[in-house]
Amino acid sequence: MKKCTITVKDEVYCTIGGLDPQDHAYITEKFSYYVEGYRFMPQFRLGGWDGKIAFFSATGKVYFRLLDQLVPYLEGWNYEIDLVDLRAPVNIIEGRVDADYFKRNPEVEVPITLRPYQVEGVNKALDTGSGFILAATSAGKTIMIAALCDILNKEGVRCLIIVPSADLVEQTAITLRLTKLDVGTYSGSTKDFNHATVVATWQSLQNNPGLVEQLATRAEFDADGKQIKSANGGALIIDEAHGLRADSIGKLVNEHGKNCPYRFGFTGTMPKPLIDQATLKGSVGEVIFEISASDLMKMGYVAQLEIQPIQIIDDVAEEFPDYASEKAFISKSPKRVDLLADLIISKAEKHGNTLVLVSNIKQGQQLQKLIKDSVFLYGNSDNDVRAEWYSMFAERDDLIVIATYGIASTGISIDRIFALCMIDAGKSYIRAIQTIGRSLRKAIDKNEVTVYDIHSKLKWSRKHFNERNKYYKDAKYRVLPTVKLSV
Repeated sequence: MKKCTITVKDEVYCTIGGLDPQDHAYITEKFSYYVEGYRFMPQFRLGGWDGKIAFFSATGKVYFRLLDQLVPYLEGWNYEIDLVDLRAPVNIIEGRVDADYFKRNPEVEVPITLRPYQVEGVNKALDTGSGFILAATSAGKTIMIAALCDILNKEGVRCLIIVPSADLVEQTAITLRLTKLDVGTYSGSTKDFNHATVVATWQSLQNNPGLVEQLATRAEFDADGKQIKSANGGALIIDEAHGLRADSIGKLVNEHGKNCPYRFGFTGTMPKPLIDQATLKGSVGEVIFEISASDLMKMGYVAQLEIQPIQIIDDVAEEFPDYASEKAFISKSPKRVDLLADLIISKAEKHGNTLVLVSNIKQGQQLQKLIKDSVFLYGNSDNDVRAEWYSMFAERDDLIVIATYGIASTGISIDRIFALCMIDAGKSYIRAIQTIGRSLRKAIDKNEVTVYDIHSKLKWSRKHFNERNKYYKDAKYRVLPTVKLSV
């Protein structure tokens, strides 16, 4: 019988030694995945790369959470496996939550009752110690995170919550503090991290990556909540965790956070490409709980949704040869911008508060000039200004806020959006589903919402809409027949 050794190095990686060369080569190929868009990359076109990234290295390094897929090959080849686990032991988390978990804390003044699926999701996370909570927008992910952190903090585990934007740092911290968690923030000029739970942007942590290991530690606190002892380990909680696909946040979690035993990802969408799915599983774990937007609609927790596609028949003599040239035209055409402005005004007059998302800053600026009393928000807009405009949705009924997908398609929490206009949204599954999620929150005077998917009849835009339409149907959203408008 052949022998090999699996050595678990930390909470992310292991190495496999002793494999025969042909077996090593087979595993390397089997656990190699194509990079999305590889056919258009110079290295592939020049013939110097096959378009794949191998997850099993020449030295035998691999995500240990992929062992469940890998070990059956070794067993099939009759290897005797010697397992060496170098990780530090961790305590079993005993606490669990129920619907009245926060109500039993006399310090929590806001009445918070956990929904049945929230209880199930949090307890599943505590049972497994790692994995993804797949929860659609308006499922109350932040309250679930609060309950999870409260249990972990009480059992001596310090929590680091990583969010994708500065807007979300304050938004998350405010909600967590309602549950009386000891919360600090690390973002931009705010460096307040001597707390049991810390909310930070991955951008800020990139500038000081050593803080990931420092903040995500297993800790003990005295009666006043002051940290008195810490050791290696802790909890990493990644909000909008589909962002782990990016090399930057992946490096933070997998290198600087490699000794963190409790690892959780919260998101409403998991990416489609196999390479991204393998990365997410290797970094955090399996999907351990899921609640979809269609489920939430059936339960009455989110607004009833209908999607109205609007196809613009642009005034061009022939199709463009590639996506870049088509995109340049549809984002700058004066006639088209005029039509879009009139369309947005009419939808705002019909519905009330309207959020408009664009992918092009110039287009957003042009629309703002054409639409009276509207505002355009993008990356250079001050965080406080963006937060002020978002807060106005609660007070006004006549807002038209135009924003780029980059700042508003993920994470922001606005209840009283009555209409959402998505302009030329592209083909990204995550962007499409996350963007629609911005509109699903209910309010006292809001039980339904209309999303307008506005796109061109031109080749590439039409093709991208067809992709989005597949996503909508997969999500069980109601899609109306397409309305066609001529420029």
